[in-house]
Amino acid sequence: MSFIHSIKFRFTIWYLLVLAILLVALSAGVYFYLSGSLYRGLDDSLEIRSTQIRSIQDILESIRQGEFQEELGEIVILYFYSGNQLMDVSPRGITIPVSHELISQAIAGSSLFATVQTAEGEGLRLLAVPVNIAVAGPPPGIQPATLVIARSTRQIDQALGGLLRTLTIAVPLALAFAAGGGLFLARRALKPVDEISRTAQEIGETDLSRRINVNTKDELGRLAATLNEMIGRLEKAFQRQRQFTSDASHELRTPLAVIEAESTLALQKERPSGDYRQSLEGISQEAKRMSSLIEQLLTLARVDAGKEQWNFAEVNLGKLITNLSTDAEVLCQEKGLSFQSGQMQDLVVRGDEARLRELFMDLLDNAIRYTSSPGTISVSLQREAQIAVIAITDTGVGIPAEDIPFIFERFYRVDKSRSRPEGGTGLGLAICKHIAEAHGGKIEVESQVGAGSTFSVWLPLQSL
Repeated sequence: MSFIHSIKFRFTIWYLLVLAILLVALSAGVYFYLSGSLYRGLDDSLEIRSTQIRSIQDILESIRQGEFQEELGEIVILYFYSGNQLMDVSPRGITIPVSHELISQAIAGSSLFATVQTAEGEGLRLLAVPVNIAVAGPPPGIQPATLVIARSTRQIDQALGGLLRTLTIAVPLALAFAAGGGLFLARRALKPVDEISRTAQEIGETDLSRRINVNTKDELGRLAATLNEMIGRLEKAFQRQRQFTSDASHELRTPLAVIEAESTLALQKERPSGDYRQSLEGISQEAKRMSSLIEQLLTLARVDAGKEQWNFAEVNLGKLITNLSTDAEVLCQEKGLSFQSGQMQDLVVRGDEARLRELFMDLLDNAIRYTSSPGTISVSLQREAQIAVIAITDTGVGIPAEDIPFIFERFYRVDKSRSRPEGGTGLGLAICKHIAEAHGGKIEVESQVGAGSTFSVWLPLQSL
């Protein structure tokens, strides 16, 4: 990425633009404030001087006789009409470009300030004020006149020019230093972004153990922490995916190997029909196991993809458990187990009856599978406040305490050597947990090795 397209460059440009506007506005403010202040000072001095001159008796005669003395840098001119002709009198015979309109307004009684340029290009600030003069005639008497006092603006122009030159040099230098400082601060502030980018580029699907090393407590630090959490979740997800794929491959490999071995053995030479029947039964059993495993894998795949279809309706748990108990009792009799079913209350929940049937049947099947004759399987349904509690208890082998936290994980087996021959895939309890949680409930287990286990399903009752 080129520098001009970087955030650092854009930040610096915006920073310089705002700073330039502020500096120009500040410079203009300083310039105009100083200009106004200097001109107000000059105007004040002209007003004080005009008051002094107007207090002189017979100012016209004083100027004509050469008695009046101008101050240094000052020009004094007296304008008056003699007949219809405008006359002017000055101690040094100097004339300045003053408009007749200004003189007429001053004679009429107005005091006016003006700035004019001499023929040499020098600026003059002047004050025109009305004054009465005595004239010898004809006819003799008092008549109105205009007193003009002017002073050069050279010093003011030089001061303002010097200030303008200083600002012209200082503002670009300030912007240049600000650009350098802005780039430095932008690079320093956005350095964690470069670290985040480099680390993200180095993280691959096969190595999600890397983390972004940004320890600041600002927004970028929070962003890095959030990204690290996301990478951690992705790492766990990929680990689960790899473990799931590995376990699924391992589970499918076993029945496929059995089917291949049985079919190869059956085809090697002529055998009695009983041997063929035995081989076909083995192949059929392994095919059923594969079909069950694939169905469970598809169920979990739909769970992960969020594409499950649920048909929620009112379900009478008492009737559902009673119907399942009939099937479970038959399975218990085949294995030499006793089956006990408590009184079933008519408790109603809102759920998917087919999935709830699958949940309870899987728990009953596990209980029967891991209980030896003469054992006992019992089922109960109780109400606790607004919760229906279904408990399935067996007197089987039990589950070690260290395995209980993991039995609801996918492909987890307490005794792997026993599970496969007895038909377990390690997915049933994971599916049971998902079904219970999808209904707003939960599933728990209490077990003791050699004494048996109790699986309890908690489901919220239908609101009235």
